[in-house]
Amino acid sequence: MERVKKAFSFFIILLLSISIVPGKGEAVSNSLSIGSVKVTQANVYSSPKLSSSVLTVLKKGEEYPIISSVVGDSASMITHTVVAGNTLWIIANQYGTTASEIQKANKLSTNTIKIGQKLKIPQKFIIHTVISGDTLWKISNKYGVTVNELTKVNYLPTTQLKIGQKLNIPIYYSQVQLLGGQKGYIKKSHTQAKTQSRIVMGWNSNGTTDTYIKQMNGQKSLNVVSPRWFTLSNSENVVTVPTDTKYVLDVHTSGKQIWPLLGNKFDPVLTDSILSNPQKRQKLVTTLSNTLIKSDSDGINVDFENIDMKNKQDFVSFISELKTALKPHGILVSVDVTRTSADPFWSGSLDRRELGKIADYIIMMGYDEHWGNGPTAGSVASLPWVQEGIQLLMNDVPSHKIILAVPFYTREWVTNLSTNKMKTIDRTMAEVNQIISTKGLQKVWDEKASQNYVEYTANGERHQIWVEDKKSMELRLNVVKQNHLGGASAWYIGAETPDIWDIYHFN
Repeated sequence: MERVKKAFSFFIILLLSISIVPGKGEAVSNSLSIGSVKVTQANVYSSPKLSSSVLTVLKKGEEYPIISSVVGDSASMITHTVVAGNTLWIIANQYGTTASEIQKANKLSTNTIKIGQKLKIPQKFIIHTVISGDTLWKISNKYGVTVNELTKVNYLPTTQLKIGQKLNIPIYYSQVQLLGGQKGYIKKSHTQAKTQSRIVMGWNSNGTTDTYIKQMNGQKSLNVVSPRWFTLSNSENVVTVPTDTKYVLDVHTSGKQIWPLLGNKFDPVLTDSILSNPQKRQKLVTTLSNTLIKSDSDGINVDFENIDMKNKQDFVSFISELKTALKPHGILVSVDVTRTSADPFWSGSLDRRELGKIADYIIMMGYDEHWGNGPTAGSVASLPWVQEGIQLLMNDVPSHKIILAVPFYTREWVTNLSTNKMKTIDRTMAEVNQIISTKGLQKVWDEKASQNYVEYTANGERHQIWVEDKKSMELRLNVVKQNHLGGASAWYIGAETPDIWDIYHFN
């Protein structure tokens, strides 16, 4: 699979926090609207019409991104033509009403209906009683409807209103994005909308508290940072727990959130020894929970990679137990996953659907398409490869829970022209810019990868670099916007060029 180069210090692990849960500082203005089902069950229709096909039925508490809001067929009369197999109960269930209401609207003395019979479907409205000072404009703003629809539904010959007058408020539909990117319409009255700020997150790597603070300060778009604090170990506590009080204070003072990382050293044997043992697993959960609470952390990012297939369910159980322990304290849980592939350890051992139900965020590591010292030279993260990975993940996880991790690094592929042997050198954005400037190279657009490319030959070696720059980042952030994702994260802060943060605007 697209392996992360182990020597590339603690691989980018993702973390994410969101403004729904109170944080220590202000979140960025970029946000998503999330609809949470507030009724026992709610139909999702293929169009904003009760007569359209039902795509799925959502249960209370399920959440999906709201893409748009539109007035539905409540603004006009609905007529249903009876077909074979119809009963009043079936018809009533389709339109969200009752059999008795249909009987009453059509003056039916019995519940017997005939094929071809046309039935009026009674409409339900919110009723508004006009009070002093009311205008159609004020009422439309109050209920989130248009003046035109208010006029149409109530057959108003004039804009003048009378105190005590009863107005029908039309039912609106929210268009939501379901699993797999499928879109459908749900009655607005069946959902409760809430605002979720998108995450712009960065990981800390190979630095000191002072360098981390320097890298973080001045980056207004950045709202979450993730230092590597926790690592599985063979010790009695089963995990190392160094913390940095000064960094936490500075992070919160700057209006950002902190989500320490928990890693597993890419060690499947060590991971199995802890995950498969309920007592050790509980020890791990307790230690993490106590440390996060004491340090005033906002969340945790779990980055377990190279897990043995036999621990697939153990990992789900661990995340569930961790979430249960942290939820009362408002501490969020994010889980890193690789892009889906055929590799059993690096991909198959992750139950993305179940993890997505439990965790607050699932973060797709959108890099290492061509990994360090791998067999083929290529982009760290070509755009088509990233897009396909997001589409695959959206089959299992609601898009607003998905964070796309992007690389602030690339690789220089060096091929010995005599032996044809190849090696790689990890390069930051700044280092690549220096190479391009020093060598006088000209960037060439690679249509297939959708990013710039440079190469040169020196001392019998061919050097190839698929460049990560402002353009490649913009295209990946477009993937976040187009798919209504929860945000973006980057490996790692300090490897980028200064112009990168200017493009982190999703609206």
